[in-house]
Order: sequence, then structure tokens, then C-alpha cells
Amino acid sequence: MNNFSITESFEGGTKLFQHFLSIPLDVLTYSGLKQSPHLFVTKDLNVTIKCSQIGTSDNIMYWFRKTPTEPMEQIVYFFVKSETWEKNFQQRASAVRNGASLDLTLVKVQSSDSGVYYCAKQDAHQSHFGTGTKLTVLERDVKEPEVEILKPSGIETRCKKTITLVCVAEKFYPDHVSITWTLGDKEIKENVATDPYATQDKTTKLFSMTSRLKVSKKEFKPKNKYRCTVNFYNGTHDISDNTDEINGIEGISLDIN
Repeated sequence: MNNFSITESFEGGTKLFQHFLSIPLDVLTYSGLKQSPHLFVTKDLNVTIKCSQIGTSDNIMYWFRKTPTEPMEQIVYFFVKSETWEKNFQQRASAVRNGASLDLTLVKVQSSDSGVYYCAKQDAHQSHFGTGTKLTVLERDVKEPEVEILKPSGIETRCKKTITLVCVAEKFYPDHVSITWTLGDKEIKENVATDPYATQDKTTKLFSMTSRLKVSKKEFKPKNKYRCTVNFYNGTHDISDNTDEINGIEGISLDIN
């Protein structure tokens, strides 16, 4: 992820970060704070999300929430132990500040509480976010993804300089997944385009996600094995690897008219 730092001097409480709440998450700084990455809970339970500073004890700390369909929203602002809450969260959440830590508790969670919760801190010069805690309020049973690499079309193998391999991960729940491509034992990071979010079927509640890899035709040979791996967090401490693979095709034409 790219870094983003705030180097100006700010005043005020709940409005401190409002000028950049709409900035994409990949341009925010993720450092100096420790958060758990995943939480699965069932409806109507209370859940506590923990956050602690690493090697610092700055006075100003925050909690924010980001969902796939809404911009990032502030939950609470703390200066030492003085707290200011946003109206949407005031009646259904609480927080405890203990030195360098700030733990957030959500009461009787519902599916609308699902999202990524970010802890933040501010020192004299910069503001930093934690890596985020993804909270999923379960609406159905956990299900691992089915993974398939779609074979390139005949037109593509005959008429184009590059071939697009499409990896489809589908019928999984919840959407705690990441997708990687490898050639042999080496991870491929260039010419990869992965959906930013999984899409959900409103009836089954199951998710699907795709990732596309562009391969030059001359590299798409039988000796080269391309593998798509979908890492799925299953709600305990395990991450399962669900994979599919495809070899290049012998004798495809390199002549492009």
C-alpha cells in the first residue's frame, strides 16, 4: 500500500479527519498501530475490537468504519480519556482508553455493522491508521470458495498478442479472501487485475470474485504452469488455500494479422 501522512497542524475534535475521509484507503498510512485482522460474530452479540499503539503513547486516538458501499465514517475521537462520539454510534457503542490502547465495543451487532474498522492515532506531526479489523456479522454458514481458471477463448489464442486468464472464485461466505497468481513457485504481481470487492448474491448471501492475468502468447507454453490461489479465512485461526491451475497450450499461432 502507498503511504499517506498528514503533516499539517490541526485543531478540533470530531472534525479533525473529515477533509480526507473520502480518500481511497490505499493512500493512507498503515503503521504504528496493532489490530486483529478478522472477526466473525453472530447477530445480537457484543464484540470488542482491540487497538494498541506500537512503541508510542500519543494522546489523540480515533476509531473509523469503512464499508464497501459507504465512505469512511468517524466513530469516536479521544484526547487522553476525554471522548467525543458521532451520533450514529453514540447509543450502540462504547470505548475504553487505557494508556496506549483504545478498545471499541459494539453492542448487539447486526449485519449493518459489518465493515472494516480502523484505529488511528495522531502525534505532533503525522496521523497514522492501523491496518484495519474486518468485522463480519454472519448471515449464513461459512463456506469455502470454489475456484476455476477459465480457459482462454480460441479467438484470443489465435488473434491476440496476449492471453487473459480469468480466475473465478465463487460460492463462498463470508468475503474474507485474497487472490494470488503464481508461475511455478514465483508469485506474479505484474499484469494482474483483481476485483476490489467481492460481489454478493442477495438470495444465497454467497460471494464471488474474479482476478485476471495477462500473459504474452509466447510465454503461454505447456512447460509453464499458472496457478490461481484463493486464500480464505474460515473464521477460526486458519486460512485455507483453494487453487486451480492451467498449463500453456502447445502450438498456438504467434502470427497476428
